[in-house]
Parts: sequence; structure tokens; C-alpha cells
Amino acid sequence: MARWWLRLEGLLLAVAAVAAHAAAGGRWAAFGVFFVLPGVIGAALFRWAARRLERDGVHGSAPAPGTGGRRRPAGEAPEPLVPRRWFVLYNAAHSTVLPLLLGLGGWWLAGRVYLPLLGWLAYIGLSRALGRGLRLYPYLRSTHLQLDEAPLRPRW
Repeated sequence: MARWWLRLEGLLLAVAAVAAHAAAGGRWAAFGVFFVLPGVIGAALFRWAARRLERDGVHGSAPAPGTGGRRRPAGEAPEPLVPRRWFVLYNAAHSTVLPLLLGLGGWWLAGRVYLPLLGWLAYIGLSRALGRGLRLYPYLRSTHLQLDEAPLRPRW
């Protein structure tokens, strides 16, 4: 049930961003660039992470770092194969915080908001409406809207 509300919230964010841009009379070409840019960043990062997973082994069977090539014991939880910085970059491009901060900064410094930032917000809203959200570390395909991968067992 909560996912339905989050998707509706995303759809309303996208509609509001497009309506605000249309009402302000902004340039649609710049809006389009900012609408596509987070998707390009996310696709490039996802492709890089998928290649790294392929190289290192999907199930974490690659040798543990600092073990001189020794493989992990069967019961030991694998280290995440995708570094945390990937998730930070992806989530920064797909979070409403950065475009809102940039918009508020422009309003505070110059007295106006850079309208193409609304394209970024529209992209974020549309991606949330489609069920894609912020990535959950260390799971590559899981988001805050859906859990596609089984959680790793904690090391105790």
C-alpha cells in the first residue's frame, strides 16, 4: 500500500514540475536536457556496476580483498561487489534534494530559480511513478520502492 502512495507522489511531482515550467515560460530544450541527464548518469553507473559484477563474480565468489587470493568460506557473507560511492552518485542524481538545493541557492543568490531544474524534478517524479527509486546499498537492483534481491545475512 505504501508503494502506491509513493508512486502517486512521484507522478504528482512530475506533473507539477512540467506545469510550473510551462507556466513560467521556460525553454523546453534546456528542460529536456535536464530531464534526460539523470537517466544517462544512472544508466552509465548501472552499466559500470554490472560490468564489475560480471568481472568479480555475481555471487561474491571472487577472492576477498587482502587475503592473497584465498576464496571466502562457504558460510561467510560476501563483501559488496559494488562500492558505496556508486550508490551515493546514483542516489544524488535521483534524489529531489540536489535540484531543490540548487534551485533555492539560485533564488537566494540571484533572486530567481534556474527553470531547467524543473526538468530534473520531472524526471525524478516520473521514475518514482514508474517504480524506480533510490538504490539500497549493497543491492544493485533493489530500490526504496521495491526489494528485488534477498538481503545479505549479517555477519555475527
